[in-house]
Amino acid sequence: MAHVERAVRSGLGQTYESIELVLYDGPADQDRVAFVDKLAGSDPRINVFRDTRKVSAIECLAASRAAASGEYFMWLDETSWIDPGYVATGVDYLVHNAQHVLVHGTCIRHDNKGAQSEWAPTAVTFEDPARRVETFVGNVVGHDAWYGLHRLSLLSTVPLHPALGFEFGWLTSVAWRGKIAAQPDMTLYRDGPADDSDASNRVTRLGLGNFQATDPWLTVAALQFCNLAFFDEALAHLPPIERARLGTVAADAISQRQRILDEGMMISFAARLFPSEPILEQFRALRTTLADAVLALRAVSSTDPFVQNLIGTINVLCRMRIGNIPMTKEDKDIVRQIEVMWDSDQAAVSQNKVAIVSAMYL
Repeated sequence: MAHVERAVRSGLGQTYESIELVLYDGPADQDRVAFVDKLAGSDPRINVFRDTRKVSAIECLAASRAAASGEYFMWLDETSWIDPGYVATGVDYLVHNAQHVLVHGTCIRHDNKGAQSEWAPTAVTFEDPARRVETFVGNVVGHDAWYGLHRLSLLSTVPLHPALGFEFGWLTSVAWRGKIAAQPDMTLYRDGPADDSDASNRVTRLGLGNFQATDPWLTVAALQFCNLAFFDEALAHLPPIERARLGTVAADAISQRQRILDEGMMISFAARLFPSEPILEQFRALRTTLADAVLALRAVSSTDPFVQNLIGTINVLCRMRIGNIPMTKEDKDIVRQIEVMWDSDQAAVSQNKVAIVSAMYL
């Protein structure tokens, strides 16, 4: 409980005085209740929200966000604390930069052996939201920006998914909504290693399915793909092919940087992460859309950005073994169509189309 108090005191000790500190407290024993009540009684800026239900840590985070008010918001937990000027510097930046939705700073980490490391913040400032997402997933290794200062008005539409890497999913959605600023003189302190390698312990603490710890970075990649390709409502106006492209860019960036044990289990993991969603049907519909797009091409050009993006998306989906999804009658019709094309049309462009589409079905 000392670490919770450290985080609270760092929030209350800000030079920016207009602070509301939301303490979300789940089921607890008498000692915990007394501790929280004592903290709340020490400063009128602390608001305690108690929930007698046993809920997951991610549900607690969602409830905390919903309980907050004001223009700006940031997360703190028992692993983190901030220097006294953190909020004031962040607010000043956001006030004068209307297109930015998040500002974060330097992170100083303390591991359990007493070693200290410093991580510089990364800015994502392209005007194009797709470029911001691509830059974020390609360049941001850690999730320290999660603890940055956000514009609260945007948070209600940012999804918070019950999965390892929910912070990455959150931040990717934030990057779509606006620019992310880096202010090195804002300092965040965190306990724990940078890689957060004990996935089993984290799954337990977050109240998640144990299967996620068997291949943790596959879980993160599956979450990122589904969030961008299917779930985040802010991307709903995009064509499915563009959403899929962004999803595969994010998943591929993770697979290039981190150790994924079996990328071919991606779709299976996605279905287990979101058991109430029609994940297989969504992947199947996406496969049909991509097949139709390939078959409609006039040429399979190595210089056409659309064609190359389309092929890149299909390549990543094939590594996910999208071909293992059982075929419907519509799928079988497509397969028969490309079989006929293979036998009857020997033109190079037709043969290339057949090869590309076949990879998603066979």
